[in-house]
Amino acid sequence: MIDKLAFYDKINFMNRKGFTLVEIMFVVFIISFLLSIAVVQGVKLRKSANESNVQANLKSIGTSFEIYAAGNGGLYAPGDMPNLQFLVDARCTPHDFITIGQVGNFRYIVGSITPTGYDIRAMAINSVLADHNYQVLTGGMLRRSDTSGTGDTNFKSY
Repeated sequence: MIDKLAFYDKINFMNRKGFTLVEIMFVVFIISFLLSIAVVQGVKLRKSANESNVQANLKSIGTSFEIYAAGNGGLYAPGDMPNLQFLVDARCTPHDFITIGQVGNFRYIVGSITPTGYDIRAMAINSVLADHNYQVLTGGMLRRSDTSGTGDTNFKSY
C-alpha cells in the first residue's frame, strides 16, 4: 500500500504543468530585492566616481596655476581674470573648466583669480550624486564643504 502512494505522488509531480502563484511571487520578490540592492550600490558608486573626478580636476587646476606661477616670476595670473583661458593659452592646462561650466555633476566657478592667488570652486548640481562641494586655493590646497547644498561655501580641509 505504501509503494502505491509513493508511485502516485511521483506521477502527480511529473504531470504538474507550471508553477504555483506562491512560487512565482517568491521568485519575483527575490529578484526585486536583489535589483534594489544593485541600484543603491550603483548610486553610491556613481557618487564616489563623481567626487573623485572633481577632486582630480581641481588638483589639475591647482597644478596648472603652480606651473604658470613658476614660469612667470611667482605670479598666478597676469591680472584679475574671469576664467582659466590664460592658462590654456600658456599651455599649462588643456581645458578651461570655468568656460565649460558644468562638467559631470559639478559646475566650476571662480572665487577669485589674481596675480597673488586663486580660488576655484566646484559646486554640486545634484545633491543625490554628490556629498560635498569642493574648492582649490593658492598652493593647490583642496578643501570641501560638509554638504552639497548650493549655498554651502563653508569649506574645510579634510
